[in-house]
Order: sequence, then structure tokens, then C-alpha cells
Amino acid sequence: MTDETLKSLTALRVGRSRGRLAANKPCLLLAIICEIQNGHINTPTVAIDDRLLARYFDLYEAATGDRQSANPHLPLWHLKSDQGVSGALWEPVFDSSIAHVANSLGQPKSLKGLKALFTQAVLDSALFSAFQNKQMAHNASALIVAHYFAEDPQQHALNTYLANALESGDYEKHPDSLVGEVKETHQQQARSAAFRTLVLEAYDYRCAATRLRFITPDYRYLVEAAHLIPFSESYDDRPTNGLALTPNLHWAMDNRLIAPGPDHKWHVSPTLDDFMPDNAWLQQLHGQAVVLPRAKRWQPDQQALAWRMDHLLR
Repeated sequence: MTDETLKSLTALRVGRSRGRLAANKPCLLLAIICEIQNGHINTPTVAIDDRLLARYFDLYEAATGDRQSANPHLPLWHLKSDQGVSGALWEPVFDSSIAHVANSLGQPKSLKGLKALFTQAVLDSALFSAFQNKQMAHNASALIVAHYFAEDPQQHALNTYLANALESGDYEKHPDSLVGEVKETHQQQARSAAFRTLVLEAYDYRCAATRLRFITPDYRYLVEAAHLIPFSESYDDRPTNGLALTPNLHWAMDNRLIAPGPDHKWHVSPTLDDFMPDNAWLQQLHGQAVVLPRAKRWQPDQQALAWRMDHLLR
């Protein structure tokens, strides 16, 4: 397979926005490349799910500096008018009830409206195969950026994001490699990105203490990925050394006020005064079950939980 396969990526029907080529379609293709490289998309049939959409918003923000102007329903719909290597670049899998009138349908007005029509689409098979190859994925990303963002002041930010995303994909596919000291800054950034992605997905973006789950319309998550044994001591970014927590509880755990124990229950530091109303938000966690990932392979390591208990303020 050669870079000739990638020529169709420079022939997208792209409009202009604020005097520049519109970022919608290029960012969607970059998102697909990233998600193929991290193993989330593993067939030409692409699911329009939270991960792909979040990646699209991240890339749109990196490319334009404006996250809220991203409208994923536009490229998800209009990419079907572009040509791939041997046919359509992108073919929506319409619900059988509307397949016979699909060609006459007008553009949906929102992501919700689009998802009522289709939640999957088939990517050109030759491009899918190219994007699976690490070097071709890098070449495709560089080609898209050079062609559609050549004069964009955000080009450096976009290239930095892509380099980190593509490198973190290797770690996501091989999470056992996320342990050990690293010397290069770019490697640590890629590992941190992989740690965050794997932990949040393992917990379905839900807090391991409160069960809170919230995703904003522009695909920002309420929860954060928190290390059980701090990275500075463990050099361990494997998802079993992490939990998904809301920012306030991440802070409380890092400051040794709460700890998830090997008994899979939350424990609160005895230094906190039971009679102080301001402490109630932490006290109410005591004895509550830790929310665990459904997949046992991602559940927190017992030694890491024991470390947290050993370091709870006494």
C-alpha cells in the first residue's frame, strides 16, 4: 500500500469559514484515524459513539481554538458526498425503515436528528486498511493538516495534539506497557493521555464514589482519571492503578482524606470531625461501595488499594 491511496483525502468538498477552509470534514477524518490507531475502531463500519464524538470535538478545538462551534452532525452527514479510493468515502448505514428514501432526506439539524437516521457508517475499505498501518496513519494525518490547515495559526497546536494522540494509541492497545519510568516528555504525555482514556472508559465516565456521570454537549467529562499510587512513586499508568473521580473527590483522595480500600469500600480519615457540617460531603462516603468497572481486567489492583489505605490520614 502506498501514499497514492491517500490522494482522496485532499479532494474533500470543503467550504470556507471565516476566510479559511472549514475544519469539519478534516477533523472528522483525523478523529477516525486516531480511533483506528488506538484500536477503538477495528472494522470499516464506524460507530458514531461518545469516543469518536469526543475525539472530533478535541480535534476541532485544537484546529480552531473554538470547541463550541463544532457541529459533528455536519461532517457526519456531508462526508457521504466525497469519493474514496474505489467508491464513496463514507456510506451511512440508514435504518431499514428509511433506507428507501435516504437519498432524498435533507440535512439533519442536530446530532440527535442525525442519530435518528443512522448511528453507523462504512468507511472506504482501502482507507480503513491504510489507517490501520501506523506509518500510513501518520502520513494521512500530516497530509490532511498540510492541505486543509496550511495557513492556520492553530496548525502547531493541531500537530502537537495529533502526535500525542497517535503515540498514546500504542499504549491504549498495549496497556501492560504503561508501567516503568519514562525520560522523554512526549512519552509521558502520551502515557498520561492513554491512562485517562482507558480509566474513564473502564468506568463508563462515572465517578467511582458518587456514581455521578455527566457529559456536556461539547463532550467534556465531569470525571477525571486519578492514580491510586501516585505516578511519582509508582511510574504506573496502567488503568488498574486508577479510578474515575469527580475533581473534588480526586483532590480529597490525593490529600489522604478518603481512600478506597481492598474491601472495595470507601474509608474516611478519622481526623475529620464528624460534627462539622462542612465535612458531611466526605463523611457520607464512609462504608459506601467503590463503583467498579464491569470488566474485571480493569478493576483496581489490590496492592494499590492497600497503598491508599496505608496512606489515609490517621
